[in-house]
Amino acid sequence: MDPHQAPQPLPPGVRFPSGPGAPCPACGATQTERFYALTGIPIQSCVMLQDPESAKSFPTGDLSLAICHACAFVFNDSFDPARVDYREDYEETQGFSGTFRAFLRATIEQLVREVPSRGQTVLEIGCGRGDFLEQFCTAADAHGIGVDPSRSAGRVDHSAGRGLRFLHAQYGNEHHELSVHGVVCRHTLEHIAPVAELVRSIAAHLGPHPDRWTFFEVPDVERILRAGAFWDVYYEHCSYFSQASLARLFEACGFDLRRLELVYGEQYLHLLAHPESPVLDAPGTVWPTESLEPVLSAARTFAQRCRQSLAQWHAWLQASAPGSVALWGSGSKATAFLTTLGSWDRVDCVVDINTDKQGRFCAGSGHPIVAPADLVGRPIERLLIMNPIYVDEIRRDLAELGLHPEVRALE
Repeated sequence: MDPHQAPQPLPPGVRFPSGPGAPCPACGATQTERFYALTGIPIQSCVMLQDPESAKSFPTGDLSLAICHACAFVFNDSFDPARVDYREDYEETQGFSGTFRAFLRATIEQLVREVPSRGQTVLEIGCGRGDFLEQFCTAADAHGIGVDPSRSAGRVDHSAGRGLRFLHAQYGNEHHELSVHGVVCRHTLEHIAPVAELVRSIAAHLGPHPDRWTFFEVPDVERILRAGAFWDVYYEHCSYFSQASLARLFEACGFDLRRLELVYGEQYLHLLAHPESPVLDAPGTVWPTESLEPVLSAARTFAQRCRQSLAQWHAWLQASAPGSVALWGSGSKATAFLTTLGSWDRVDCVVDINTDKQGRFCAGSGHPIVAPADLVGRPIERLLIMNPIYVDEIRRDLAELGLHPEVRALE
């Protein structure tokens, strides 16, 4: 954005507040600070809605991000868990993409090499339809238990590995009666508000056995903050982790970290840990601050970066003819992009290769979700890809359809 250009007004629901937030759900510290707020955003962004009317009238809530000065954990201190119901038609799988399937295979191959699993039982919290559990148990020759309240849980081969079973429930202490050797939790911790409570529950479930393990995958918040990525902030994502805050949480809850790294184009974090005897922080414990500073700095500059992102994409949309833009990827990023920025008349549709989503509508904006082939015959001049990691895959799909729109991608 030209520094001499007058700044664009913020979209109606965007605010950059300052002031103390609620106590930190990760470490309990009271030194927290609010830095970003949204009003009137859909309370779920991956639901499959049957018609544009129900999509446009989908329930909304408010979001207020705060960061903890003691551990750099970022959280929505306006989050109300009672409003989010994952038993609805919640569809978040990325397994229709060849790019993502390759990443999933590589993740599983590495994990099988790292942990003892042959003939053992692995529990996955928030398993979704069960793609990861199915493939892991097949590769590891293991038993699998998936725990997820969604109706879609268990839409896989239950005979994989040494057999799978699925419990349609939220994971809790009542599941400690299940004898397991490993606990997997991918893209679920960011949906949990009492994060320390969940991690301590997993530590208690596994017990102080160093041959047992847990594996987590979560988005990296430092990338979101540094990119001004307003499209990566959603109501149901109430918890946001950096390497620093994720390490502190697990160490405080009694885990020995074996691996913590950025993966998938540095969008996600992988954590592998083994339980030790639980050691909780004593009141007043002060963590070393060196590794926190990059995240705290990114939060302090998020307002500036976010204003630039909002102005850039507002100008790009306004330079487009009405109905000439399509988004590719109907997940949370598309919902957040549309409901935060507006300019809906410029967007004709949202494309998704997930056949379960096609024919449905995006929460908030009501845009139709279509198959790639449905772009043929539509007046699409510009295509905005929601995740840059899929650019090459999508360009190949467009070429096969004989389509040549201007292609851009979010960071």
